[in-house]
Amino acid sequence: MKLIGTGTFDANRTTMTNSLAAALLTRPEISNNVVNLFEANFAAFSSYLARRGMTKKGLYEDFNSSNFKVIGNRKFMWALRGYPFRKGTIVNTVTSSPTTTLNNAVFNLDLDTNYFSPNDNLELKDRRTILQVMNEYPVEVSPGVFRYRVKMASNIPGSFVPQALVTAGAEVGFSHTAFHEMSETGYEKNTFPEWHTNYMTIQRMQYSISGSANETVLWVEHNGQKLWVKHQDIEMMRRWAYARENQLLYGRATIDANENTYVRDLLGREIIQGDGIIAQGDGSLKYQYNTLNIRVIENVMQNLQLMSNTDSQIEVFVMGGQAFVWNFQRLMRDVFKFNPLPLFVDKEDRGVNATFTQYIMGGVKLTIAWNPAFDAAWRPQDRDVNGVAKESHRAIFVNLGNTIGGDPMVELVTLGKRSMVRKTIDGMSSPGGNAKEFASNSMDGYQVQVLSETGIKLGNPFGVAELFKP
Repeated sequence: MKLIGTGTFDANRTTMTNSLAAALLTRPEISNNVVNLFEANFAAFSSYLARRGMTKKGLYEDFNSSNFKVIGNRKFMWALRGYPFRKGTIVNTVTSSPTTTLNNAVFNLDLDTNYFSPNDNLELKDRRTILQVMNEYPVEVSPGVFRYRVKMASNIPGSFVPQALVTAGAEVGFSHTAFHEMSETGYEKNTFPEWHTNYMTIQRMQYSISGSANETVLWVEHNGQKLWVKHQDIEMMRRWAYARENQLLYGRATIDANENTYVRDLLGREIIQGDGIIAQGDGSLKYQYNTLNIRVIENVMQNLQLMSNTDSQIEVFVMGGQAFVWNFQRLMRDVFKFNPLPLFVDKEDRGVNATFTQYIMGGVKLTIAWNPAFDAAWRPQDRDVNGVAKESHRAIFVNLGNTIGGDPMVELVTLGKRSMVRKTIDGMSSPGGNAKEFASNSMDGYQVQVLSETGIKLGNPFGVAELFKP
């Protein structure tokens, strides 16, 4: 969908030509493409998803399938086919000494997971030290903290676990198992399906127009069909596109896994929001940097590749502020300085095209886009010593490949026609003229209300990364 110009409202012509408002009523599925009108302003992410058709389709209240569920009309869950094994994190530091962690001494190891089983062998973060879990299940000593009784696996008398390996925050993983002869049973470890949960967010916008307002319209085109829309209407949808883009990227959930709502209005009504992709992403893929260089870029690409749960080529969409995009272009010019042929356009133009929109390395494809909202003057800014907004150096990397199950990594989620509900409240004036006998109120004009209820699904929490200035 794109803007193609302005025109004068003509009742005879517009009765034969659809308005955008009428098209949204009869074909609500095109509402996702409305954001394409503002792609150059601040809807780079949602516009790219719309162009790729990455929208969860056919959903309804209490929808249920093998890998996606809708609970009620706002909560949705998806099954994540992730890694074949899980790891844990040490919660409480173990005081390591020859007396507490000696290879023949049993000691307590507090982890944030009950995934491990009796007779498992756990590897510590050096991947050389092995701990044998004793023949009993872990005990939950406090909410979310599980105590294992373990012993170092070693045949060297007097060896013990180094202190640095058993401090709080250190990671622990599954290595193998070791059982006694005539053992009674083995133990299950199921990692699929791992259900992730998010919520849809309701947003609303409105505009009013007086009866004597200018009837100039804008013309837009969608799949070859021309549609008209009023200036006030397009400005309202611009605000809506900006708000939805921010919610899909930066939204923060106001409801927890136990469905406790933490935000209510002054009348006690619940305000439910879902997480955007930044909040859904894992914190380990958020990197600070001072100077952008090719190693910084490739470090993010390598980590997204390592964390991906698909074996096909990884396609990553990168949106950033102006400073990031220009620095990236400068890096690409340096890459091609010994082979400048890709920089030159055909002989007739006799010019140089140094704009790079894609970069492929090691099986990872980057598609680069500037998101002007990162640099918007109306947003609060924190500036560096050179007076440049730090947000302008920010970049968000989103893996747009498929999961192991073949589902898109990122999908917009909405129920039926709730992606955009649009209603006109008539007064003494109506959108199509003043021929109606009845009105909803006596205002010399009319009002248009828009409501949308959308969310976003990130198929793998390791599918999004972020670069930002400290």
